[in-house]
Amino acid sequence: MIIFAHGLFGNPDGAKLQALRASGLTVAAPDGQKQVLQERIDTIERLVLEHGDSRPVLGGSSYGGLAAAYVATRYPEKIRGLLLAAPAFSIAEDPVPLPEELVIPIHVPTVVIHGRRDAIVPHTLSLDLKTRSGGHVAVEIVDDDHRLEGSLERLCELARYLGA
Repeated sequence: MIIFAHGLFGNPDGAKLQALRASGLTVAAPDGQKQVLQERIDTIERLVLEHGDSRPVLGGSSYGGLAAAYVATRYPEKIRGLLLAAPAFSIAEDPVPLPEELVIPIHVPTVVIHGRRDAIVPHTLSLDLKTRSGGHVAVEIVDDDHRLEGSLERLCELARYLGA
């Protein structure tokens, strides 16, 4: 199972979520539309705690990726792995005033997929996450843009790799 948080302008039935479901994965996709970061985090935390005994994979795209990464730092023992798609480490908002300082715990298997042509969130921010987390975060830079629509199959492969 994967709990996957959509991006700021996305929805729980967006292309990434449709691809994850179509690949046979069980997906919980909270509706974060019109929610500020704290509200999204609260929703994701509730889902993680509800499913914590089964240790789901936690994932998120862009703004949802920022929220998922923050939740992973708070409940690393409750998740099997972390899958981030072009995470928005460029957005500073409570309760994450310094997203460029987030560090993923070493015992949380983490994979980030980020488009080289992303004009919204620079892919270098994902590479910085790998460096500050001690190198255990796998970052895959793909020939795509922020929406990663040409990399949906790879996103699904990475979710399965993490055990979703």
